[in-house]
Amino acid sequence: MAETSFKFTARLVPSTTKRKPRVGVLLLNLGGPERIQDVRPFLYNLFSDPEIIRLPVSAMQKPFAWLISSLRSGKSRKAYRSIGGGSPLRRITEQQARERQSSLRQHGVDATSYVAMRYWHPVARASGNYSACAILILPSVASQSAAFVAGTTTLAISKRWPV
Repeated sequence: MAETSFKFTARLVPSTTKRKPRVGVLLLNLGGPERIQDVRPFLYNLFSDPEIIRLPVSAMQKPFAWLISSLRSGKSRKAYRSIGGGSPLRRITEQQARERQSSLRQHGVDATSYVAMRYWHPVARASGNYSACAILILPSVASQSAAFVAGTTTLAISKRWPV
């Protein structure tokens, strides 16, 4: 999968001045194909995650993901065509991020919001830099999925940037 650059690195910095603390707000979502041609690679990313389907032999995860994404992509493309040709999740999550950032700033918080998707662009495992006193991670998914998305994404981030 070709990754879209997502610039977010957590470096917690204790406040030593009277400046307002900087807060990074990370809105997480599962992601979704933005165009019809993205459906199969999105499904592959989804089913490559052993937290979605755990196989007894880990070496079979990628071939199994390829098989499922190949078999399921036609039906999924049809469903995405019926809602305009792609998932609205990124657009909606980016709007939520802008509104969250604006609201926090109106309340005197120096906040910058970011969007990350677990299985599509912008992916949560890319790199970059951001200094913050606090990081707030907000899963933007159904309640039963929120812990999963937050947990697997936080795990991916913490492997890259251990605290």
